[in-house]
Amino acid sequence: MDISKDLEALKKTSFSNFFEELELERIFNAGKQIFLKKGQVLFSEGSFQETMYIILAGKVEIYKKHKQIAVRGTGDFLGEMALVESKPRSASVRALANTEVLEIEKDTFFKYFASNPKVVWEILKAVSARNRDDLEIIEGGYQEIRNSREKYRKVIDSVSDLIIQTDPDGKINFANKAVSFIGFDVFDLIGRDFNEFYDGDLSSSSRAHILTRRVGPRTTSDLEVSFKVNEQSTLYDFCNSMSFMLTATGMWSVPHEMVMKKGTNKEFQGTLLVARKEKNGGYRMV
Repeated sequence: MDISKDLEALKKTSFSNFFEELELERIFNAGKQIFLKKGQVLFSEGSFQETMYIILAGKVEIYKKHKQIAVRGTGDFLGEMALVESKPRSASVRALANTEVLEIEKDTFFKYFASNPKVVWEILKAVSARNRDDLEIIEGGYQEIRNSREKYRKVIDSVSDLIIQTDPDGKINFANKAVSFIGFDVFDLIGRDFNEFYDGDLSSSSRAHILTRRVGPRTTSDLEVSFKVNEQSTLYDFCNSMSFMLTATGMWSVPHEMVMKKGTNKEFQGTLLVARKEKNGGYRMV
């Protein structure tokens, strides 16, 4: 079976840059293709299925109490909230044209999506952007935004990698609970300069490399770094820093493919850093 067209559709998703083509093929094979005729309902408000959907072709509308909320097309995903909170659907979805979707079940989601912090973050950004756009037409819009952030925060906090985001000035404005591995609470880091957390000489060149503005293949990948252990923690009695392998990417107000285009109106929003523990331990003893 020729799946090249479906793989090309998968590549249009906002998180596809974080998967190799072989991984996308595995995701496709793990999912279930569903073909909808125009007017056919994919799922209804109040129904319960722990699945999400990626649109491979066609177009659907999301509606609530007969009021259209949004229209989604090829490369968009929907229904992901059911995988996070295990609750009935908050809206209905039906096809506006003949449509093909890929159904992703919970096990597949956690195997391929939730295990990749960058993918989780990309999904979170997309959901937040949707809620901002739909604020005026979704009932209780502000609460919807807050709730969606809380739901995805739970997913981000479930991964073992350190996930940190800095603002354009290098101030930490987000961290997940994995920073407890080095003795910090999330709120210990918020508002602090990354330089205070980094163990080493953060020169202007290395700072530009770590707190990178680059996206796509030019991002920082597998860079060995050390982070300080909280001096107020009991862990500091055994070591004062830990080594990690760091991946960093610039965060912009437009999709990655538009960042490098001249004349694009874009704003640098900071850097996303994902640090995983080295296999050999990487402790520095006091």
